[in-house]
Amino acid sequence: MKNKDLANYVKNRALMEKKIGPFNIIFKDTIEGDVDVEGSFIHVANILPEQYLKLIDVTYLGRFEFLENRDVNAMYVDGSLFISNVQDDAADLIDDIVHEIAHAVEDANLEFIYADGKVENEFILKRAKLKDILNYQGYAVEEFNFLNSEYNEQLDEFFYKELGYDVLEQLSINLYTNPYAATSLREYVASAFEEFYIGKPAFLKQLCPYIYKKLYTLHEKQEFDNER
Repeated sequence: MKNKDLANYVKNRALMEKKIGPFNIIFKDTIEGDVDVEGSFIHVANILPEQYLKLIDVTYLGRFEFLENRDVNAMYVDGSLFISNVQDDAADLIDDIVHEIAHAVEDANLEFIYADGKVENEFILKRAKLKDILNYQGYAVEEFNFLNSEYNEQLDEFFYKELGYDVLEQLSINLYTNPYAATSLREYVASAFEEFYIGKPAFLKQLCPYIYKKLYTLHEKQEFDNER
């Protein structure tokens, strides 16, 4: 299914549309489990700069085949958030919302984040260290290009299915805020965004100083613009 068809697909099957704070939410399917959906979205609205929230036109909650096919819980597509209705708890939902808004913020600030090459270099150096660690642990990783910052399906499959995120987290604890950050440069940035707003910013500053500085500068700019 093409991205431009997603909105029509959801609207034709929506159960309910609701405004929660700044979020326009369409419920395609009911949320499974005891999750405070309204409280989760309000919490996100309270911790993220207003200008970031304006990047999201609509949020769709439900079961989506394209999410299940990629084995992910959420996705940002052209101003829209698509979030699975299967959530462990409110923290899980908040994590999904913030992570996908991070991709919207990235798209809106590509030149600022990447133009000087420092964030990408930071990511690639960590990837090189990770490869050395995996080699030392006896994993066959020579077939993978760890110096490519773009998403690679085969490497992602290795991280997720062969190695496993639990093992990856243990081996990369001094490199990344979470194991998913090793997947690609974009996920590195989105994971850092999560840590900045719903994790431990001081930990991010120590572990990933260049992306921390970018996020901090962007945050301060949003705060300054709001005060004008």
